[in-house]
Amino acid sequence: MPIVDTSMYRTQDELVADMIAALLAGVPDAYTGDDGVISIVFNIEAGQLENLYLANQLLLEDLFIQTASYQALLRHGDQYGLSPDLGAQSLGTLTFEGDGGTYIPIGAEVGYDPGGGLDVIFFVTTTDGTIPNPGTPTAPAAAVSATAGVLVGTYEYVVTFLTASGETLAGPVSNPVSPSSKQVNLTAIPVGGTGTTARNIYRDKNGAGNWRLIATIADNATTTYADNISDLIHDSGALQPTVDTAHKVTVNGQSEDPGADTNVAIGTISELTNSPSNLVGVTNPTAFTGGTDPEDTEDFRQRLLDFVQNPQTGSIQDLQEWAEEIAGVDQATAVPNVPSAGQVTVYISGPGGSIPGSDVIAAVLAALQAQDLANITINVSTFTAVPTSVTVDVTTDPSYTLADVTASVQNAISTYINELAVGGTLYLSGIVDAVFGLPGIIDVTVTTPASNQATGSTSKRTVGTITVT
Repeated sequence: MPIVDTSMYRTQDELVADMIAALLAGVPDAYTGDDGVISIVFNIEAGQLENLYLANQLLLEDLFIQTASYQALLRHGDQYGLSPDLGAQSLGTLTFEGDGGTYIPIGAEVGYDPGGGLDVIFFVTTTDGTIPNPGTPTAPAAAVSATAGVLVGTYEYVVTFLTASGETLAGPVSNPVSPSSKQVNLTAIPVGGTGTTARNIYRDKNGAGNWRLIATIADNATTTYADNISDLIHDSGALQPTVDTAHKVTVNGQSEDPGADTNVAIGTISELTNSPSNLVGVTNPTAFTGGTDPEDTEDFRQRLLDFVQNPQTGSIQDLQEWAEEIAGVDQATAVPNVPSAGQVTVYISGPGGSIPGSDVIAAVLAALQAQDLANITINVSTFTAVPTSVTVDVTTDPSYTLADVTASVQNAISTYINELAVGGTLYLSGIVDAVFGLPGIIDVTVTTPASNQATGSTSKRTVGTITVT
């Protein structure tokens, strides 16, 4: 609540009234009508004085943590080495598709549209890459070999190029050949362009259109192949591709801004918002995770008050707060007398419920040991992950479809699970609370799990499969 002290703040009307009263006390017959010079001058002066009173009031409020404005609150925090948690950006991978040779720079921007009138969420690449440029295969040349073999009939061949991301469409068909218990020699097998790692050879018999894989040449140099694959083996081979998957590249990415809403499911990022023009599509083959919201101003205010009011003696709360100040730590749970009396174990989790690495563990331990707390042995540990799958049945507003709300529901449930502390119980009511009220949702029922899920003291709930029906 703002400080209210009427003795320190006067309104313009109050000031004008006081000034007129003082004038009339000395000059009883002075004209003070609204159209008079005196009234006009007094109103101008009182307006300026009111601004001074207001400035003094704001200055007074900024002197105290409880009522400080945001900028003043930051300065209070600086005095104690505390600053608001700015949140974390989510991390994942992005797969781009487009013309061969297209360069994807760091900072290329893509987007995810959550629907329901919500703003597009933007992501950028953090590593660069170039889409492979294998080109279009040409036809190989086929000739019946003098060497005895198993081939009988009329055969034709096509070639595809392989890259790290997939396979091109087949090139033109070779000339037909008709061996009789002979092998077939293939020559002039095409060599692919930049990014080609291997080539596949497909064969058809008697014009049946049954193009099947008979061989993979695991290099981009060999130009000959002797075919002696039986028709039985041929018929069990993979069919030639009908979609080009070779012109793709996968790079790392992150959300432009921090926030839990940037944790998006696989395949939800699809908009090319500010990327090279030769691209035709983008998707995320992995979920983006680890995004957290910036700390609310009032939460930071309370944390700062707790810090100032707490004697900083190494209490459980102190240990947790100190640990959470280390980069890479989102939550900390301190358990006294574990593993034995006189010791304390601090369990830590990273953004999005992730398990921190050894470097983060070492940094937390060093920070806590630097507090030089007497007679306390400090241990720092991660947690045992308990993947938790959730299924919810939602009722949508008639103007929404299930596809419109699925991603936002999955994100909300994932955020709830990730925010559970080590040893925290998963409550069905917590899941309902996370989902109910999202755009397009008018009702929600949790079908899995069937009851609240208790968690061991050294374990933490992590996100499993989130299903929305």
